[in-house]
Amino acid sequence: MREKGSAICQLVIVQAPKDSDGLARYVEPLLEIAGKNRWLRRADHLAEEQARSFNRWKIVLDYHWLEMCVAFQSEVLEKHGRLLPELFDELILASLNFAATTVEVFSRLSAEGRSKLEGRLRDALKAETGFAALYQEIDLAQRIMDYGCDVTFADLEGEERFDLLFAKNGTACEVECKSFSADAGRQIHRKDYYRFMEELLPALMAHMERDRREILLITLPGRLAPGGKARAELVDAARTMLAPDAPLQIEQSFGLLERMDLDAVLPGAPLADTKAFYKACGKVFGQDTHVSGGLSDTGGCFVVMRSTREDDTSAPMLRAMRKAADQFTGTRPAFIALQEHGLTAADLMLPNVRRQVGILSYALFGHYGGDHVNMTYVTAFGAVVKKGERLFTPAFAVPNPQPRFPIVPSAAGPFFSTVPDAEFAAAIGAPLPAPNISYLQIDPGERE
Repeated sequence: MREKGSAICQLVIVQAPKDSDGLARYVEPLLEIAGKNRWLRRADHLAEEQARSFNRWKIVLDYHWLEMCVAFQSEVLEKHGRLLPELFDELILASLNFAATTVEVFSRLSAEGRSKLEGRLRDALKAETGFAALYQEIDLAQRIMDYGCDVTFADLEGEERFDLLFAKNGTACEVECKSFSADAGRQIHRKDYYRFMEELLPALMAHMERDRREILLITLPGRLAPGGKARAELVDAARTMLAPDAPLQIEQSFGLLERMDLDAVLPGAPLADTKAFYKACGKVFGQDTHVSGGLSDTGGCFVVMRSTREDDTSAPMLRAMRKAADQFTGTRPAFIALQEHGLTAADLMLPNVRRQVGILSYALFGHYGGDHVNMTYVTAFGAVVKKGERLFTPAFAVPNPQPRFPIVPSAAGPFFSTVPDAEFAAAIGAPLPAPNISYLQIDPGERE
């Protein structure tokens, strides 16, 4: 039994196959299940989007790396007759492992299960968030099986309301997967901001030729609209603020736009270090900001956007956790697997990220009737780490200190597999952000 306030630091190991020919056998079968022409048409469309601008490239990279990686490997196979291991990176290996596991699972499902999995693959090709949700389920199932557990895709087979049922040594456990968009609970969605910046690109490029080093601060009264009249008016106002004879301020119902001298507002800002510059902007303008733009030798502008309405990412996460708890039978140990789109591997070490999950988990365990949930388990979409021949899936977990159904760790697959904080950080290749990231300091009142 772990004391309240502790978290588990995890780095589950997935063996990357050494035989690229073995991986190659699964690329075409996966495309055929989803519809090869459908998949390749989608990849062509995404490639066109990616080539349009940096902002479109960022959207494709964040949300659609899996379908692009698989399509790329299909092209490699067609051109060379084999896969080329020298081209493998973390995401390509992750996509090939996904292909292999999906094809093997498909072959073992019932007719109903195969039909549902085929439908989910096709839906993922059209989804704004790509394959994130299906990837989470397939990847976690593979890792559970790697620990010697028998896995049933209970939801695909129409047997239960939760996703996975696994068993080892006579102990059966339930798993429900919940994948989160990085934009859940946020006033300014990343995709909408990237598209806004693309509309400003001609004006920003023209601004580069002027002897002005500026910040364009945009403060919205609420969320950034994806379209409509208010969005169009905001874009027009931003273009006006980037013009040669621009005013210092525009204020309308759609928000407040202000021109500021970059060197006065952010003196000595680390422009060459993207993360450090973003952090500096956060200190001045608030943490829930979006920043993009750049400078040339003569001038330039960074566009900083924020909202007067605070982000609330906890509310959608807690709703998802409570929904997952309701999907379990309440008769066996249960695990909620959360996956976030917007996190990197290093972000999984951040104390504020872990603390948020800890507060919500303890609220679920003790206040919202979730004592049948043994653990919440957190990964991030695409946050995989390659070390030598191995592909690592970083994760952290918050165990229930008093679960209704205690379980021996050896029967729980990867959920109780732990590594020391320092080893976790070294594998990710990022410094520890705090001396002890596996301890969560949470007051009792915060669990409500």
